[in-house]
Amino acid sequence: MNNSTARLTIPMDKTLRLKLGKCANDLGFDSPQALLRYVSKAIVDGRKLTFGQAIDDWGPVPDHVAKRWARQATKHEADRQAGKIKSFDNAEEALKYLHSQ
Repeated sequence: MNNSTARLTIPMDKTLRLKLGKCANDLGFDSPQALLRYVSKAIVDGRKLTFGQAIDDWGPVPDHVAKRWARQATKHEADRQAGKIKSFDNAEEALKYLHSQ
């Protein structure tokens, strides 16, 4: 730690600390401390945080929509495994294919 670094100690329940660690990891942070530093800096800078989630007023996805999406994903995977879905190893191949259509 250097002269420009300050330590902040935050007492919290062990269960909360473990859950925060899992959330931090799920979000791509290597520790809860890294997550809290990121959040702190964003707040101080006046930025809005969404953690990659779309913000909307639509609420949760209705069951019938979730089931339809699951059916579509299953069909897509079956088509992919059957070789019916075109795939590319790089963007150049994809663009070449798109321009040939």
